[in-house]
Amino acid sequence: MKYSPHSERAPITEIFSSLQGEGPRMGERHIFIRFEACHMACAYCDETGKKAKEMLLADILNEVTRLERKSGPHACVSLTGGEPLLYADFLKPLCVALQKRKFRILLETSGILWRQLSGVVGACDIIAMDLKLPSVTRQKEFLEEHRKFLKLAKRKETYIKVVISRNVEVCEFKQHLRMVAQVAPRTPVFLQPMSRREKVYPDPALMRLLDELQRTGAKQLSDVRVGVQLQKLMNIP
Repeated sequence: MKYSPHSERAPITEIFSSLQGEGPRMGERHIFIRFEACHMACAYCDETGKKAKEMLLADILNEVTRLERKSGPHACVSLTGGEPLLYADFLKPLCVALQKRKFRILLETSGILWRQLSGVVGACDIIAMDLKLPSVTRQKEFLEEHRKFLKLAKRKETYIKVVISRNVEVCEFKQHLRMVAQVAPRTPVFLQPMSRREKVYPDPALMRLLDELQRTGAKQLSDVRVGVQLQKLMNIP
């Protein structure tokens, strides 16, 4: 991982117009700004190895303006990655500048870096956060970080994504949903099957598991859904 937080520039791998592929805003046209680095190394990540370019705030705004004229209107500008919150000092002026141009801001994040979120949450309109289950990510547990993050995020329109594989431990899944029920019980939760870019949802057993977990989750929360990644079904960015 290489990143150096800076308030004037950030490493961007791509800026593009496409359809939002996940969550309650699936199918909306968004402008995506993809930041390079991530502090995680999730087993299912498909965004590794992309080369970035250091971009100034003005250059990013110019490209967003160009895309809006060419492909708009866009419902949101989605800040994605990588992990955008690694560049929190850069994010706040970027969000403020985009909002002045009448764009709504959707922050897509691992849902872990709560300290960094505290400085930018006021400049975001929508927050899409993950719950990282250790049995799926093959990383350490971040339950308490997720709790602190959600306490901050819930003041905004927020939804949660949970990637599910056949390795998932059901007790761990229930534990994380209990946390959501305690902190922000009305937050929509989307259960998303793990997939590789070249193989889209090939596993019937995983589909059955998702069905079971949705029924399990619905006993703890009022809005638990199974979601897919539209971009993989449509073969779009």
